[in-house]
Amino acid sequence: MSGPRGTVGLASVVAVASVALLLAPPARAVPDGPPQRSVAVVGDFGSGTPDEGAVAALVAAARPVALVTTGDNVYSNAGYAALVGAYYEPSVAPRNVLPAVGNHDHAEGIGAFDDYFAHLGGRHVYAAGRGGIRFFFLDSTVALDSPQARQRQASWLRRSLTASTARWKVVVLHHPPYSSGVVHGSTSEVQWPFGAWGADLVLSGHEHNYERVVRDATTFVVDGSGGKDLYSLGAPVRGSRVRIDSGFGALFLTATTTALIGEFWSTAGIRLDRFVLRQ
Repeated sequence: MSGPRGTVGLASVVAVASVALLLAPPARAVPDGPPQRSVAVVGDFGSGTPDEGAVAALVAAARPVALVTTGDNVYSNAGYAALVGAYYEPSVAPRNVLPAVGNHDHAEGIGAFDDYFAHLGGRHVYAAGRGGIRFFFLDSTVALDSPQARQRQASWLRRSLTASTARWKVVVLHHPPYSSGVVHGSTSEVQWPFGAWGADLVLSGHEHNYERVVRDATTFVVDGSGGKDLYSLGAPVRGSRVRIDSGFGALFLTATTTALIGEFWSTAGIRLDRFVLRQ
């Protein structure tokens, strides 16, 4: 694939956050709201807070064909039915919820994750297609445990991306390869050549904010503002295009035969980012 995978964005303006002067696109109300029947993406959300409820309402209004998560689906032992199902089952059938595993999912007991997401059959590293997109999920918490575990997942991903004939290929892992966040930041251990292996887009969470980064013609999106306390962004990493740490929201992906379109919407109903990837 040739050319930058993130070629269209809104113009930047200056926005002041709690600890940093951030660059963000102009807030622009779009009357029709988030795109209908797209794939919604949320991360770091299972907190049972009103903010999680507001993000879930935003997603429900878009009637998505699927919900992809970037991990940390729960933050307490209240359980997945209370912290995921109560918010998202009314709008997305359980079989169409495709989660990444986060460190808090492990901390709260990975057996509960497996029980709730029974349609995965106990898999944490897997591929699934929805909405014209093939998603490739990693368990980055396990991958960071050892070089051997990391190599196993990297080898699986490279083989799977190479073998896939899908038009659009999106990698999902919890820990962000690149992030300007001040709490966790970038994860150098998983800064793999995703684009060279065939990925069009890489999604992650862990940092509770939103950021879009372009590195080596590959677009990376941190989508971790799904309901848990927000984290501030610091100095921008190289390639950072859009950075938002001032509110909660969700990403929506729409695939066509010629483009993969991403839109990040706030719970206030404002589109804060839009990008178009082309082949």
